[in-house]
Amino acid sequence: MYETSCTVYVYFGFGYFGLPDPVASYERIEHALRDEVLKCGGSVSHHHGVGKIRKQFMPEVVDNVGLEMLASNKKFFDPKNIFATGNLIDHPDFPSKTENTHE
Repeated sequence: MYETSCTVYVYFGFGYFGLPDPVASYERIEHALRDEVLKCGGSVSHHHGVGKIRKQFMPEVVDNVGLEMLASNKKFFDPKNIFATGNLIDHPDFPSKTENTHE
């Protein structure tokens, strides 16, 4: 319990043998669960951060001003896009790690 709310941790597992794409199956389940959490007033994340799996929910919980503020902070503090590449937002100023070249 926290002063403002509580946190519920849920772990799940499933038998993936025979599934053609177990990662896609996991992502569909995670997306549906996170969508339901948001519909019930929950958060996209907690102290572990948003991460690549949940970043698609950011526009639902942070307005455009907030997203641009995050991009501006990233550009100022990490202009070479070295840290947490693609973990929070997608932005044209920050290519994915495979496209990024470090000098």
